[in-house]
Amino acid sequence: MKIIDENGRLFGKISVIDVVVLLLVVAMAAAIFFVKRDQAVTGNSVAEQPITFQVLVSGAYDYMEPMIQVGDLLYDKDYTSNGPLGTITAIEEQPGRMQAYLHDGTVAQVEVEGGVNLLLTVEGQGLVTEQGNYMLNRIYSLGVNSARTYETKYAEFTGTVMAIN
Repeated sequence: MKIIDENGRLFGKISVIDVVVLLLVVAMAAAIFFVKRDQAVTGNSVAEQPITFQVLVSGAYDYMEPMIQVGDLLYDKDYTSNGPLGTITAIEEQPGRMQAYLHDGTVAQVEVEGGVNLLLTVEGQGLVTEQGNYMLNRIYSLGVNSARTYETKYAEFTGTVMAIN
């Protein structure tokens, strides 16, 4: 008895194509099961908690300082689909300095003429995962040393997350 007969059936009973399709369906079902099983649940039943973080605005021009106020809502220019990231609760002014590339090929912190550094303290709501990741508004991943373009009602600036509490 042949394994595959002249009609392309295994042992004369089942089509080879049917077996391949059945194996593909089983593999897809197993993949979906394992992917869904390992996903974290972020439904409404998971309570959000306050997340406080600090954003350093390096070398901001003097004219920008009055445009950023305590109580302003902070947005990420590229990820605004789920509302503000939080509210600015404190602003600390520091001497204006930023990193610059010098002519000799070195990098140094230099003073910015007519500029200040602003350290913004922002309080938002989000999730803290078991791995220690911070998710503002349930979807916005927040990490230390991430530089992004932020905006308030009257200002747009690049800031770096310095600390998360």
